[in-house]
Amino acid sequence: MKKQIFVKDITKEYMDINDFFVVTKKGTFLRKNNIKYMTIGLRDTTGVIEGKIWERVDEFQDMFDKNDLVYVKSKSRFYQDKPQLNITDIKRIEEPLTIDELKAFFPEGQRASKTVREEFAELVNSIQSPYIKSLFSAFTEQSGLADKFYLYPASIGVHHVYLGGLLEHSVSVAQMAKEAVRFCGGNLDIVIAGSLLHDIGKVDEMEIKGTFRYSDNGRLLGHITLGVIIFDSLVKKIRDFPIQISDIIKHIIISHHGVEEWGSPRKPMTIEALIVHYIDNLDAKVAGVKEYMMENMEDGTWTTFHRLYESRFYKTQEGVYGD
Repeated sequence: MKKQIFVKDITKEYMDINDFFVVTKKGTFLRKNNIKYMTIGLRDTTGVIEGKIWERVDEFQDMFDKNDLVYVKSKSRFYQDKPQLNITDIKRIEEPLTIDELKAFFPEGQRASKTVREEFAELVNSIQSPYIKSLFSAFTEQSGLADKFYLYPASIGVHHVYLGGLLEHSVSVAQMAKEAVRFCGGNLDIVIAGSLLHDIGKVDEMEIKGTFRYSDNGRLLGHITLGVIIFDSLVKKIRDFPIQISDIIKHIIISHHGVEEWGSPRKPMTIEALIVHYIDNLDAKVAGVKEYMMENMEDGTWTTFHRLYESRFYKTQEGVYGD
């Protein structure tokens, strides 16, 4: 599978756009004459474009979903000076993509992957406890685990939605949490390990089918439960691993969302868990808003309404200083 036409290349009307995209949104609506039409968002690594399906809406309704990789047949048009696609056919693609093929649909982080991996290694090397350090030896030795952790996004549609996003988010949380320990106290080794491993379950929550999507056990169990399962599998490989250390790090994984309605079965009940929870929340929300600003500016300063965060966001302009 080779992508030929990217969003950035759609610059004229009546271009034949027959190519692969990832679906970012999907909605069915009624025209004034009560005839259905469908609006979908389509993405590749260069941007997002809106598509319209005016015919065969009922036929296409159940053929694809948000986050699917699809092949569309369409023609370009412009509406309010923005390009759109009038889609006449659409098909979901099930075949998994190679890493190089994924790069056509998911951007890579602004920071070089090699640099972030080096920072991950530095954080692990700074750990003093031989037991906790051995966790990361088991982590790198477990088949496929580290490769997925380095490759996957941190989420499918909320924050760090790019190749290597899970690694970058985890490293950022660990680096900020390490600084927080200087002011708040807490066990530094526990904080670093908990930060790096808090989202480890996402390597099993997501899978590559066409593109990144939620796996069956990801939907059934969620990344917190899957994270505990992976953590336990690592601990079992280490002889005489202290149960207290295991429970404290596992508690960070379980509680990092903070409250039950956000998916955590326990609130943070240690200094270390509180630090990881608040910094994880900070890093995820700031990154999510920054990514939202890249594609959803209503004008030069305000975004459109962010449904998840229930707010519009104001983009502070460079060069703004107080008197």
